Amino acid sequence: MQLINNCRWKQTILLIGIICVISVREFRETHADTYTDGQIIVKHEELKVKKNGRHIQCDHPYKFQENVITNALSNIYFEEKGLLKKKRALRVFQDDEIRKLVPLILQAFSVATPSQVIAISSYSERLLLTDQQNYGIVFILDHSLNIAFSRVHMLQTYNDTMSEKKQYTTKKENPAQIKHSRFWKLIPAAGQRLESNHENWLVIDLSDKIYQQPVIQRTGTIDEKIKVGTSELDTRLKKLEEKMGGTGETHAPNPSTLVKENRQESKIKNKLMLLREMVDEGIVSAEDYDYKKAKILREAMGNLGIKEQLQEIRDLKTEGLITDTDYTEKKKELLDQF
Repeated sequence: MQLINNCRWKQTILLIGIICVISVREFRETHADTYTDGQIIVKHEELKVKKNGRHIQCDHPYKFQENVITNALSNIYFEEKGLLKKKRALRVFQDDEIRKLVPLILQAFSVATPSQVIAISSYSERLLLTDQQNYGIVFILDHSLNIAFSRVHMLQTYNDTMSEKKQYTTKKENPAQIKHSRFWKLIPAAGQRLESNHENWLVIDLSDKIYQQPVIQRTGTIDEKIKVGTSELDTRLKKLEEKMGGTGETHAPNPSTLVKENRQESKIKNKLMLLREMVDEGIVSAEDYDYKKAKILREAMGNLGIKEQLQEIRDLKTEGLITDTDYTEKKKELLDQF
């Protein structure tokens, strides 16, 4: 009897051991190659990547210095396509994105195999209603960092984001198989070149001095500036307005004349026109303009009714002071309040 009990006990232990091994293996397959921070996902992917007509094997695993990958991500630029789009270089990644991405990318590269690339999916919080998504793959080949995108600043609503998360485990997107986008193209910076016949794929020489230097600390992200409520730009604007005679003793406007006054001479329009001139003259950056524009759209029209705000943003769009996207998002926000 005791012998039978011992056999059953051993069988139970063996069964538990087998279950544990299977569970650990499944957990590793599901989770060990995925690194997340909020909406940001960094993941190993077994994707076929071709260069010069042949499938490649990456130089993985690979170890970076933190400043190298930070500087690389900070110097990736794109340009929007379209007749109504301004031809200027825009950063793909915002500073808060980079701070979250870097440790995840370092971790993923340190254990990647030669057959794996690193897929990155990040959502930058926009200043109005939607998110903007970046999706791409990165890998090391011949000591150069390769990064190919299939999505750059792609507008995402909340529902889009939730749907994307559900599809992520079943849908494998391969940016290396894409050659261009109708909406954007990458702009090579120092130490960078485009992969042959691609507008979405950069090859970055990490030995270039721009990537080896210490990370330059910025004054803060756009989102941080808004939370603090102050910036150097506010001070510069105030000084310029003083020089233009725009200051003096101010009085609270009469509500009955407020709308009429704003319609006759829009202070919002004048500020944005002044800002645009400052960008053209190189006094402030395009990022400063976008920051101040978003802050104005958020805060400066609070004294206007919904109808007047709709008229205001329509005029701003007509003047080219805000984009079609800005107009659509702000209009939707106002209509939701109606």
